Amino acid sequence: MNLPANFPLKKVMITVVSVVIVIALIITGVTVAVNGKAANATVDVEQVSNISTQYWGDQSSTYGNATSDFVQELYPDKEKAISKIFVKEGDTVKIGDTLLQYDTTKLQLKVESKELEEKKKKYELEQAEKELTKLQNTAPYVEPVIPEPEPEPTPTPVPESQAELYTEITEHSKPFKGAGTEEDPYVFLCTEDAVLTKGFLLKLFGVTDPRATPTPTPTPTPSAEPTAQPSEVPTAAPQPTVTPEPTAKPTTAPTEAPTPAPIEPTEAPAVSGMAWFKQMTFIKTNETGGESVPTPEPDFTLPNGPFVARFEVHEQDNENLPLVKGWQMDGDKISAGFFNEVISEPDDIQMPDLSYADPGISYDTGGSMYTAEELQQMIADKKQQIQDLKLNVKQAAHDLEKAKLDLENATIKSTVNGVVKSLTDLDTAMSTSSPFLVVSGGDGFYITASLNESLLGKVHVGDTVMASSWENGQMYEAEIVQISDFPNDNSNYYYDGSSNPNSSTYQFTARIADADGLKNGMGLDITLQAASDNASNAIYLFKAYIRSDDGGKYVLKVGDDNRVHKTYIKTGKTIYNQYLEIKSDTLTEEDYVAFPYGTSAIDGAKANGIEENTDENDGIDARGLDA
Repeated sequence: MNLPANFPLKKVMITVVSVVIVIALIITGVTVAVNGKAANATVDVEQVSNISTQYWGDQSSTYGNATSDFVQELYPDKEKAISKIFVKEGDTVKIGDTLLQYDTTKLQLKVESKELEEKKKKYELEQAEKELTKLQNTAPYVEPVIPEPEPEPTPTPVPESQAELYTEITEHSKPFKGAGTEEDPYVFLCTEDAVLTKGFLLKLFGVTDPRATPTPTPTPTPSAEPTAQPSEVPTAAPQPTVTPEPTAKPTTAPTEAPTPAPIEPTEAPAVSGMAWFKQMTFIKTNETGGESVPTPEPDFTLPNGPFVARFEVHEQDNENLPLVKGWQMDGDKISAGFFNEVISEPDDIQMPDLSYADPGISYDTGGSMYTAEELQQMIADKKQQIQDLKLNVKQAAHDLEKAKLDLENATIKSTVNGVVKSLTDLDTAMSTSSPFLVVSGGDGFYITASLNESLLGKVHVGDTVMASSWENGQMYEAEIVQISDFPNDNSNYYYDGSSNPNSSTYQFTARIADADGLKNGMGLDITLQAASDNASNAIYLFKAYIRSDDGGKYVLKVGDDNRVHKTYIKTGKTIYNQYLEIKSDTLTEEDYVAFPYGTSAIDGAKANGIEENTDENDGIDARGLDA
C-alpha cells in the first residue's frame, strides 16, 4: 500500500501500540482477578474413603431348608472312571476325609474336548458375524428400469404446400423459391420421375431456340451458300448455270434446317433412374390423334440463362416436409455426370429417432442377485443364527467350566461327619439308579438349596453364605460343603432378577456351625456372594464428585500445596447406579477431593476440611503430607 508522503505514520504507530498495551492490560487484569479469586476461595473437601465403596461381586438370593440328618450320596457317572475308593461300609468319616478318587486322565481329555468345542463355537460365531456384515453391506438387486417409449409428440400442423408439383419441367415451370444464382438457385418441387423438356434445358443453358424466329423462304440466289461456306465461293463463281439446283433442297424442307442444331441430343440418357425428357417439341398432340394444336399462351416463362436450378423431392410432395432427394444443375458449368449428383439432406432437417431402447445395454444390478426383501430376510435369519450361536458359545463355556470343575474335584471328600452307611458295586447302582456310596451324618444342621448355573465357578466349596430364619428372625452363617455335579430336575431356587430364570440350577449343601434356635425342616432365606472378576481393592467413587469437560472426566483433588486442582481420571463400570469405578492410579482412598460444582469449586481454591493426624503429634496430616 502506497501512502502519501505527508501521511502521519507516527500517529498510526502510536495508536497501534496503545491498542496493544490496552489489550495486554485487560488480559493481565482478568488473569490477576481470576487468580486472586482462586487464591481467596475456599472449598470443602472429603476424603475418598468416605465417599467411595468397594465391590465384592454380585449377590444372588435363594432359599432352602435346615436339616439335622444330612446324608451324602454319590451316584455313578458314566463319564467318570473311579480309580480308587478309600473307605468301606461302616467306616466313620469326618468332613474333609477322602472317600474316592476319579481317573484324571479321562477327565483331562474331557476338558481338552470341551476346549476344542468352545473354540469351534466361537469360530462359527465369528464367521456368522462376518457373513452378517457382508449381507448388510450388499447392495440389493435392482430391476433394470427400461424407459418407456416416449409418446409420439403431437404432430405440428404442416402448412399446406404452396408450390406447384411438377412431373414435367418446362421453360414455363415456375420455381417456388430462388433467384437462379449459384447461392440462391431456382428450386422446383417435382416427383421422382420428373422429366426436363428441351425448352427448359435451352433456357437453363442460355441457348436461343432456333424456332423462336421464323426462317425466310430461300431464293435461288447463290448468296446463301457463300455465307455458309465462304472458302468455296471462288470455285463456284465461274459456273452460274449450276446455282438453280441447290435452291430446290432448301425449298423442300425449310423447317428442318435448324433442327440438327448442335445442342439437340439425339436421345435422353437414362442415368440414376431419371428420364432426360419425354418430349422435345413445344407442340402437343390432342387426344383424338388429330393435328397438333398450339399450346395456350403461358402465364410464366423462365428468363434466358444460363442459371442454376435445383430439383427437390419432398415427403408427401410438400416442400414443408423433409427432403427425400434432390439434384442441381448449373447451366453455365454443367458437368457430364451431373445426373449422378444427389443433393445431401440439409443440416437443419433432423430426421426423427424412433429407437428408444438399446437391447445391448448392460444394466447395473448393484452386484447382487438378491432383492431388498430377500436381503432383509437373510439378514434377519443371520441375526437369529448369531443369537443361537451366542447361546451355543455360552453353553460350550459352561460345559468347559464344568469339565474343569470335575477335574478339579476328581478327589471326592466327605461333606458330613458320619458313617459310611452303604457301598455297592457300580453296575448294581447303575441298573437301579441308586447311589453306590452313602454317608449318613448325625451332628449339626445343614442347609440344602440351589444356585444358578451362571454362578458355577464363582461360588466354591468352602465359601460362606448367610441364611436368615423366617420363624425366629435370626441370621446364620454357613459354609458350603458340597455342590452337585448334576442339574436339578425341580429346584427350589427362585429368581431374584440377577440371573437368567430359564437356566439350570444345581443343588448345594452348607453346614451351619452355630445352629442355636434352628429346627429340622425350618425354611431359610439364603444370600450367595459371587466372586468379582475385578480386584476387590478397586475404588468406586460417588458419581457426584466426578465431572467432565472436553478433556474427559476429572475430580478436584487436593494437591501438595493444600489447594484443589483439576485431575483427569479413567473410569470403568457403574455399580448400584451411583458409584463409578476409578481405573487410574491418580486417586487413592487417602486422597481428598472437593465437590466439583458451585462458585467456590475453582481450580486452585484452598482446601478446607482436611483432618490432621494428632495421634502421633508428628506434624503429619491424614494424607501422609507434612502439615
